Amino acid sequence: MSEPNAHSIALTTITPTRRLSRYLRYAYANQQLAAGNQVWQIPDFLPWNIWCRRLFEQIQLLNGDNHLLLSEAQQQWHWQTIVRNSHYANQLLQPASTAKQAMQAYKECRQWDIAISFAATTEDARAFQHWANTYETLKQDNRWFDDVTLVDYIIEHIELLQGKLPAISVTGFDFYTRQQQRLFKALEANGIAISFPEYQQTPAKVSVFSATDTRDEIVNAACWARKLLLDSPDAKIGIISPRLQDNRTRIVNTFNTVFTPEKILAPAISCSPSWSITLGKPLLSYPLIDTAMNLLALGRRKLSRDLLSQLLHSCYIKDAGIEMSARARFDNILRNAGEQQFSLDNLYWFAEHRCEPDQCCNSFIQLIKNFQISFLSHARKHTLRQWAILFSDWLADFGWPGERKLDSVEHQTVSKWQEILGEFSRLDMANRQYDFSAALRQLQQIIAETTFQPETPETPIEIAGMAGSAGMQFDYLWVLDMQDEYWPPAPVPNAFIPKSCQRDAGMPTATAESQLDYAQQLTQGLIHSAKEVVMSYATQQGDKQCRPSPLLAGYATIITPFTQQVPDAPIDVIHASAALEEFTDIVGPAIEQQEDIVGGSALLKDQSLCPFSAFAKHRLHAMTLASTDIGLDAADRGILAHRSLQYLWQRLTDYETLRYRSENELDKLISSVVQEAIKQQAIHQPDTFANKFTDLEQKRLTKLLRQWLAIEAERSPFKVLATEEWQTIDFQGMQFHLRIDRIDELADGRCVVIDYKTGIANKNDWDTDHPGDPQLPLYAVTQDKTIAAVAFASLKPGKQGFYGQADADHILPEVYEDEDLSLSQRMVDWETVLQRLANDFKSGQASVEPLQSACRYCDLKPLCRIYERLEVINDANFDTYIDGVTSEP
Repeated sequence: MSEPNAHSIALTTITPTRRLSRYLRYAYANQQLAAGNQVWQIPDFLPWNIWCRRLFEQIQLLNGDNHLLLSEAQQQWHWQTIVRNSHYANQLLQPASTAKQAMQAYKECRQWDIAISFAATTEDARAFQHWANTYETLKQDNRWFDDVTLVDYIIEHIELLQGKLPAISVTGFDFYTRQQQRLFKALEANGIAISFPEYQQTPAKVSVFSATDTRDEIVNAACWARKLLLDSPDAKIGIISPRLQDNRTRIVNTFNTVFTPEKILAPAISCSPSWSITLGKPLLSYPLIDTAMNLLALGRRKLSRDLLSQLLHSCYIKDAGIEMSARARFDNILRNAGEQQFSLDNLYWFAEHRCEPDQCCNSFIQLIKNFQISFLSHARKHTLRQWAILFSDWLADFGWPGERKLDSVEHQTVSKWQEILGEFSRLDMANRQYDFSAALRQLQQIIAETTFQPETPETPIEIAGMAGSAGMQFDYLWVLDMQDEYWPPAPVPNAFIPKSCQRDAGMPTATAESQLDYAQQLTQGLIHSAKEVVMSYATQQGDKQCRPSPLLAGYATIITPFTQQVPDAPIDVIHASAALEEFTDIVGPAIEQQEDIVGGSALLKDQSLCPFSAFAKHRLHAMTLASTDIGLDAADRGILAHRSLQYLWQRLTDYETLRYRSENELDKLISSVVQEAIKQQAIHQPDTFANKFTDLEQKRLTKLLRQWLAIEAERSPFKVLATEEWQTIDFQGMQFHLRIDRIDELADGRCVVIDYKTGIANKNDWDTDHPGDPQLPLYAVTQDKTIAAVAFASLKPGKQGFYGQADADHILPEVYEDEDLSLSQRMVDWETVLQRLANDFKSGQASVEPLQSACRYCDLKPLCRIYERLEVINDANFDTYIDGVTSEP
């Protein structure tokens, strides 16, 4: 690899990015070490914006001026204020986003010497001119400068720097704006030496690699880089992508897998990094920052369940390690509540009434209570500087950033947070006062627009975007994503500036021609930046066929995938060396006498559908975290219907009362019980039951109950003995807690057992060896009462009615006696099946043998590993199996 000539100490090198300045500083240090030097003076390697600010400050010191240089956040703040206060604001859906685009247009106008007074032919252009003129007036009135106008200030006062600047070297720029060119000419005119050194072009071997898809392309690039690094540990290797922003996560995951597979087995081990990536991530994506913002969001009136879940699992809060299990349990309690949002009072209620006293996360709740007290005492308007102090104090009260030792990335993230708070406190130089919501919203916006990449040691492999690659030299280089769709890039002219102005100014992103010139220049620069270059493209993305960039024409094509040239990864070596023993393990430990197994009919249902499911749920207590959606799910709607019918029959009590109530009386009664049922449900889900939603549920349930009473009226006389009654029964040495929806007594003293169903009601599987809903059979065979009928009461619209079996035809509408098998005989069969299921469960039978659609809604597939067990079945057959077309396991 060829570097620029060795630096004279009296030389400042200007680069477009901080990353390139750091790279050149590192290369210079290697040159000194290679020359045998142990101590040397480090010359200046400065990114463009830092160098301009240094000149600005130097001129101000010499000139006695006192201008304020606005930060990026302050510029954005003023642009937003201008846009929101303009008469165009009512026409904008996203004023903040528009302000950001307008600010960028202003910068481009200044950088490319486009006069703001251009002929505006569109409403967008006229709006931009109005905003830009207002912004310039604001700056002039307050003697402010920003990062683009300070260049003109430097040019205007350049004579003050004569004899005071070292020679200047400019390198690594893809292009120079007109403003930059004017500054360079002014420097030369005032006797300041300036040079534009070219990197020595390396004769490169260029190859083209066609990958199946993007994943295959990245995997091959990673394997290629690993092979080179194993063969040449001192080599400098580059990976460049024009789509690094889109593929960052995939690239990071792939390189982690290829270079440090041992961390899959031992995530905590420390590995010397072989590669680094120049592109940062959104600051909010760092867990430390996300936790900080979520903690501050506790000042809002309502808190999302996801926010609370993140805080309960965060390691950056006081006592996180001590209360880890208690906080996880509390998170599960909140999920099961079925609410999307909680107030702090709701949160305290759940902590007090739903948590076991010795398993509650008391420290977490107390931290929130302390915050609430402090927040309410400061619930007034403050300046942004005062809010910044309060935000810091509140986070400190929560123990943020935690009690564990922070690693390097976390330390840098905390430093970045403090820097952001400093910017936030300096936003409004008028020191106006803002309420909490406005202050937090502004802080959130700054963080959302901030990209952060922690500094890492120099590594042999550098992953960069196209914009960050100029000026870097490598031994080997791989360029990804060279499809014609992405390279050359499509023109992206600024919508606020007339295209003719952008074209005349020579802006490289304005036209297809200028983008092609830019791409050709950058491609040639990359080709000559290493001795061996591979350019790759994916032949397919999803269903779309892709073609190589026309700029790749004429280069040799590689056929052999690089994945075949890499030694086996450590994890593969471990797997290959293992001596595997196969055995069938389908029986768990039998239930001991002292083991307390308590469950409902779901235990036998799970044993019937899949023995492993029953073992996992009722012996191992494996369960998935609950998830809630907006509104009520099917289970919640079922609870409402059950509760409404419970209240209804507690008032009606029998058939005679139903028959002799007038229509008006029944309507009033139904309305009353539905209101009571909704009121009970709303206690736990207050946000769900808003006024409009409550009205809709009232109408739905009222209609449902009215239709159902019409069916009940067709029955023979009965009396309701119990509704939603819990009973504990002993069966095969185990206790079962059953809640029977309803038990009716007939005139002859026999009973009818009813189970309400708001979903599908199917009595046919009662007759199989694997019943899918054994609650009614279990209750029937364990009662001393004489059972005349067992039936589902289907409440499903369009399929309302009774479905079951009776010992006579007149007991329930549309439920008839089975001439082939009486109810008493069937109950004997039920008892035999249920005894077998109970005994299988007690003996530990836990085979992975799901029946029909048991897998469709099961969350235990990662635990039972059914996919691995059935890997010999092709995908089509497995999908058929999961969908329940076949009943064979």
